[in-house]
Amino acid sequence: MTQAQKAFGDLLRRGPSLFSDLQLLNTQHLAEIYVLAAFTQTAIPFITESHWLYRKQNGAAPILPIFLESLFGKELARISFFRAYLEEIELKGFKELKEHLHCLEVALIEYIRTRPAPEQREFSRSSLLQMSALFAEEESWQPTGISLYRTFDRLDEVFELNYEADAGMKIETIDGGERLYEGAGVGVQSGYSTVLTALNHLQLCDSARFVDLGSGYGRVGLVVGLLRPDINFVGYEYVPHRVHISAKTAERFQLHEHVKFEIQDLSLAEFSIPEAEVYYLYDPFSEETYKYVLDQLIEISRRRSIVIVTKGNARKWLLDVAARENWSQPKQYDSGNLCVFRTRSA
Repeated sequence: MTQAQKAFGDLLRRGPSLFSDLQLLNTQHLAEIYVLAAFTQTAIPFITESHWLYRKQNGAAPILPIFLESLFGKELARISFFRAYLEEIELKGFKELKEHLHCLEVALIEYIRTRPAPEQREFSRSSLLQMSALFAEEESWQPTGISLYRTFDRLDEVFELNYEADAGMKIETIDGGERLYEGAGVGVQSGYSTVLTALNHLQLCDSARFVDLGSGYGRVGLVVGLLRPDINFVGYEYVPHRVHISAKTAERFQLHEHVKFEIQDLSLAEFSIPEAEVYYLYDPFSEETYKYVLDQLIEISRRRSIVIVTKGNARKWLLDVAARENWSQPKQYDSGNLCVFRTRSA
């Protein structure tokens, strides 16, 4: 058992009265505890629901330790050190445990936000590394296991991604048809699972160029910047206040030398998408803009090999293009939410 795991167990056994002791732990330990707290919050309802389904299908309630055996060999392996406590409190104690987990996560994030920017940066990077390992494990138990898609969204608070900035947003467009996702909040961002799973599978070379077409509040760029300081990232976003927020965090975390965010209407004829090794699209455009952007990516792909990472409906648009341009068969990850297209060598 690691020191962070021991501290995690102690904090939960004694409850919120002990949360002030967070200041006694170093940044790496706090990151591990954050990931454990967020993950276990997601795991608790999964255990409860799985137990209920087993009882319904088999007509009898299984003994909890026996029931948990298979889960700790798979989905719950990350918290196997915590198994004895879960068996001790049984299902009747899960509600209070979940409340304590929520309070711990909130208290930890609030504490980290009071720390200097370098500590916040290290906390975020350490958390992302552990999250990345968890998402790699998740691929082995999907689609029937625990879904971690929104488990770690509270990390946005450390990044200071203020989605309330969209409130009352009024932006005029030339044709009135651009898709801006007004008021979509965290929904305007790719999930951490999507971004980290993409990085796990892309295996990008040093000094690769990464372009995000429709970067929203910049979550993709901040993750890439923290984990791959060797990669040059640029994110283009139509909405100015989203760019300002993401650029401010990049500067605060000293990522601004290799992570850039720019205000850009991608539908403008005078704008040319720069050449890069990787392009990321999260269903960000109207149909007309999609056609214009894809035409440019196709032209680039005819000159050089590129990778296009898609999320959401962007995959549908690219499937026809891939077949027509004789690209490699796309790979799907994250329960089909993420699709990676690799073009043929020029």
